Amino acid sequence: MSSLTGYEIALGLGAVAVLAAANLVANHVVRRPYQRIFYSLFVVLVAGTLVAALELKRLAATGAFAVGALDFAPAASALALSGGFVFLAFSLWSESSEQWQRLPQLLAALFAPSLAEALVFVGIVFSLTQYLLTPALGHIAAVSAAVLVTSASFGVYHFTHAAPWNSWHTIRILFVVWLFVGLFYALTGNLWATAILNTLLATIGFVRNRVTRPEEQPLAASLLFDLAGIVAVVALVLR
Repeated sequence: MSSLTGYEIALGLGAVAVLAAANLVANHVVRRPYQRIFYSLFVVLVAGTLVAALELKRLAATGAFAVGALDFAPAASALALSGGFVFLAFSLWSESSEQWQRLPQLLAALFAPSLAEALVFVGIVFSLTQYLLTPALGHIAAVSAAVLVTSASFGVYHFTHAAPWNSWHTIRILFVVWLFVGLFYALTGNLWATAILNTLLATIGFVRNRVTRPEEQPLAASLLFDLAGIVAVVALVLR
């Protein structure tokens, strides 16, 4: 039997709901020119990073989340980088030079959101699912279920996005993509490497999508949000 109480499980699910609610407001309530800054500050940093990190700290105290998942793992990170870049190059081989030139700023703009997604859907959803199901199903079946639940949750979360990211077609694609993200985490057990892989996979979607252009955010601001996300996780979870 899991030692987590219903209240503690509700807190974990509440952290996921906070991210979804903030994203819904950012995409369907807040209007330009405030939308981008609201998304970066309140969706990514507050809901996706600060709230998630505090929840992971609490889950770590119960044993539901392994803090070791936030250790620096050179091998896992190298695997994420090499595999992600190979897939990125293969997927974008026929794209124009203009689209390739977007990559550096896209990578900078997408790391903080990708880290937030990894914290919420891998750190919280995956860990909770695995922890709760392992006593009944055993390790392998619980991990398999965690991969499926994580992928499905990430797809459903995109209903809170604006078009074209909230279409059934896109959500089906994201479900499949996140099966690989969840499997990668199951095999490596490292959140940083999973966030790196998620960033590279997300970049493919944004290069192919000509409507949403996160790289229009100033590079300095993107790098600042990336640093803030990393510092917040280290300060709130690892100390």
